[in-house]
Order: sequence, then C-alpha cells, then structure tokens
Amino acid sequence: MIITKRILHALAAFLFVAAGFSGSALARADGAMTGCMVGRDKTENEKITKIAEETRHAKRAADRGDYPVALRRYQNVLSNMVEIHGAQHGCAANYRNQVGVVYMNMGQYGKARDILAQAADIAGQPGVGGEVDAAAIYNNLGSALGELGDYEKAREWHLKALAIREKKGGADTASIYDDIASLYDRQSSYGKALEWYAKALVVREKELGIRHPHMAITYDGIASVHEHMGEYDKAREWRNKALVMREKMFGGSGPEMASTYHNAAVAYFKQGDYANALTSYDKALAIEEKTLGRQHPSTVATYNGIAGVYDKQGNYAKAVQWYEKALAASPKDMEGQNVVAYNNLAVVVARQGNYGKALGYLQRAVAIQEKLAGKEHPDTAATYTNIAWVYFQQHNYAQAAEWARKALAINEKVLGLDHPSTITAYSNVAMAYYRQKNYGQALSEYLKAYRVYQTRFGRDHPQTKLFRTNMENAYRQTKNPRPFTDWLAEFMG
Repeated sequence: MIITKRILHALAAFLFVAAGFSGSALARADGAMTGCMVGRDKTENEKITKIAEETRHAKRAADRGDYPVALRRYQNVLSNMVEIHGAQHGCAANYRNQVGVVYMNMGQYGKARDILAQAADIAGQPGVGGEVDAAAIYNNLGSALGELGDYEKAREWHLKALAIREKKGGADTASIYDDIASLYDRQSSYGKALEWYAKALVVREKELGIRHPHMAITYDGIASVHEHMGEYDKAREWRNKALVMREKMFGGSGPEMASTYHNAAVAYFKQGDYANALTSYDKALAIEEKTLGRQHPSTVATYNGIAGVYDKQGNYAKAVQWYEKALAASPKDMEGQNVVAYNNLAVVVARQGNYGKALGYLQRAVAIQEKLAGKEHPDTAATYTNIAWVYFQQHNYAQAAEWARKALAINEKVLGLDHPSTITAYSNVAMAYYRQKNYGQALSEYLKAYRVYQTRFGRDHPQTKLFRTNMENAYRQTKNPRPFTDWLAEFMG
C-alpha cells in the first residue's frame, strides 16, 4: 500500500506544501511477516494460521482504502502476536509498523508516531527475535514526524532507514529518497529537494523501468517543488506525466487516482481554469469520501480546494460553506489542515466586510504555524501577508505595512529575491507605504519587483507593465522634476 500524496492550496498569498508521504513501506513490511508465521507447537501453529488469514484480510482492506477495517484487523493480529511471541519481539514490532502506517493513511499522525516509536525501539535492540524490518519502521516513523512538523527528527529517522536500505540496494531506496526530498520541499530547500528526487528517479528507472507506475510518485514530488518555486510550466509537465501513468494503472478509482485528480485540480486552479478545477476536485472527492472517509486529511484538502474555486468565482456563500465543512471535518491532531481553512475563511469573510472575524481566524492560523513551521517559514509569511491584506482593507496602512514587512523579510531570506512570493511581498509593502503617503519607500519597493519581472519576463509582460505604472505614480507623488524615464534608466543601469 502506498501512502498517498496530496497538494493543499489556499488563496491570497498563502502557500501550503504538499501533504502526505510517498513510498511502499507497508508492502515491504508485509515481506517481513513470513518469519512470524511459525509456531513452536501445534496449538501455536493453529493460532498463527488464523493470524495469517486475518493479516490477509487486513491487507486487502488497506489496499482498497478501507482503513478503519484494516486498523481493527491489524490491531487484533498485533494483540495475538504479542500473546505468542511477547511484546518486545521483532514480529510485534512489524505489526506495530502495520498499525502505524494505517494510522498515517487515516491522517492520525500522532497515534502513528506513538506506535511507530514503540516499533523503532524494539527494532533497535540488539538480538531482537524474529525478522524485523527496521528500515521500514524507521522510515515510517520519519514520515509521521514529518507530518507533525518535526522535520529535523523526521530526517534523522529517514537517514537511519536509508543507511540500511542502501546496503541492500534495490527500488525501495527510491521511496526513502522521495521522503527526504519531500521534507526539504516543506522547508523550502528546493534545490536539495530536486537533488533527492533526481536520485529517486535514477533508482526507479534502473530497478523498475521508466514505465513503472511508481515513477508517478516521484513525478508528483518534482511537480510540487516546481510549483513552490513558481515554475508552473515545468510543474504542469511533470504532473501530466504522473496523470497519464496513473490513469493507465488505476483506471479512475482508488486513493492514488484521487490524489492525481486532486493535484490536477490544483494545477487548473493556478491557471485560472476554474471549471476544470471543479471537475477534477469532484472526481477526487467522490473517491476520497468513499475510500478514505470525510475526516481524512486528503478529503479535507479537497473541501478546501473546492471552497477556493468558489471564492475565486466570487461565490462567497458557497466558499464559506466548504471552508467550514473542512474545519468541521479536520482531525484534532492535524492542525496544519486547519491553517488552510483559517486563512481562506479569513479572506472570504474580509471580502464580506467582517474584518474582526477575519483577523481572529488569522491569529489562530499564526499560532499553529509558528508552532509547527516556525517564524521563518514561507507558510508563516503567507499568513502574515493575509493579515496585512485585512488591515489594508480596513485602511489601517501602518499595521498593513508592518505585517507585510514581516512577510517580506522571511521571503527574502528563505525563498530568495526573485521568487514570486517575494515579488508579491515587495508590491504589498509598496502599496502600504503609498497609502501612507511615504512615496519614496513605495518607489523603492516597486523598483525591486520591477527589476525582477523585467529580467525574467521582459518589458512587455502585463505584470512588468503594472509595476512600471505603479512606480511612475509613486515617482510623480515625490514631486521630483526630473523625467521619470530618465530616473528609471539610471536605476536600471
């Protein structure tokens, strides 16, 4: 069973990184079960025969996305295995791993972390009995920690797993490369993320072949990185590769296909093709509600996505309805999901003129983000930007400028000077300064954005022209008698 990957997105300047981890950890863990299916006498062998049958039922349930049934069956098997071999036996560790992965696919990452930590403790003990798949356990624990925002510890466990897998070689190494790459993507280390995804591609092409469906996992990961870098054309190319491959394999059903539809919807959304975005979200949601349930993070992400489309279309009543649906469904231990809904609800209610309520939502979002992602993460910066936008709508330009500067400082440091989010931040700060009649500062910020756009897209790009117009307006307000074109030519070198 593959832990599926979804992209979450939000409105305004808020950017949320890909959720979920790729890989085939559970399938690999099943291979370690064969050594657990041997009893010491006839009575134990009879029990183990029943355990083996229950394990098969559990795996079938997990493979079809019926995680509550899979969880119940794996928990029964774990209880029986502990009774036969003892709580500290390798076989008990392997089944804890199975339970942990099911919890992850249910979006219950806190419970997954706890039981996987127990499994990892057993796997790390010298002379542990049975055939324990330590690499699978370590990697899954890293995945759970990553979902909970503990990126450094997550990477430590992934690297422990990698050290074991690389000794054996094979395609399983690629899954760990993907997971490490995803962590770097979440931390906005895009260059490192692409390096690790490239390693995964090399291994998969060599071990499985370029037409193998698991190639789509890495394709999706690479597409996500390019989207976060603002390189949407490249992202679309990689996303289309994944879509074609999965349609051939899954034929339009299953959690993996839902993931592909969801990610395609995000791509359509970013292109402004809202009709196709809704169609793709509807396809994803039909699968997710049936196979994952309404409280699964992937389903919640789709609720948020549908709300986002309605918001862009100006249908605010429906947007609020879907955002509130996302909040109601979001599991308690998935605060990161709530951040998306809080940000987007804030934007919608602010557009309806309820600024106090909007700031309340954003304050909740900031509290979660600063705890999970830290004060110097682009996601946190995006919420700061939304706070600035609400203050701007209230004509409180001093507060707007303060929050916009906070966002800009993070984006410059983490994303770089020419990232789209940084350019947006320049413009936001400039607008706030302009409304305060601080035209010199506004001019300086507009110039930074203009330089980047002209270099990357040319003088005739619509956004380049807009920045030039804004600059010229600010320049005129400075009452400088020198012609604007002469001033601009000097500063552009």
